[in-house]
Amino acid sequence: MVSIKHQPLPISPPSTPPGTPTPANPRCPLCGAGNPHLTKYITRTSNRNANAGRPYLRCDPCNRFVTFTDKRGVHEVNPHCQCDKPSRIQVASKHKGRGLHFVCSTGVCKFYEEAKDEAGKISLMDEQMVKQLASLKLI
Repeated sequence: MVSIKHQPLPISPPSTPPGTPTPANPRCPLCGAGNPHLTKYITRTSNRNANAGRPYLRCDPCNRFVTFTDKRGVHEVNPHCQCDKPSRIQVASKHKGRGLHFVCSTGVCKFYEEAKDEAGKISLMDEQMVKQLASLKLI
């Protein structure tokens, strides 16, 4: 995935009952850890993957990125993940070719689906398009 530099921030307490997988109470899809084992971070302004300043969660036991906590890239028309919520469309890092893909928007399930064009080919983005779509908060 993308290389993310971070600074820790406090996580607000969940607003739903413990164990309920929602954006307010996400779980690591790898180990199942939830609050208080998830730490909120903000990507550095020097992030080169068009994610500067984005809030995200990291699983402390796995030392793994879980999900971004903003709504960027989450659209009702996106495929729904196993959580029955609209997925998040995002773009792979430069070294992975800048392909578009969908992931679970809450970080709860392991949903992943490549975005393909009408011919069935993986949708790729050039750097200028990535910057434009990111500035519009579409990806």
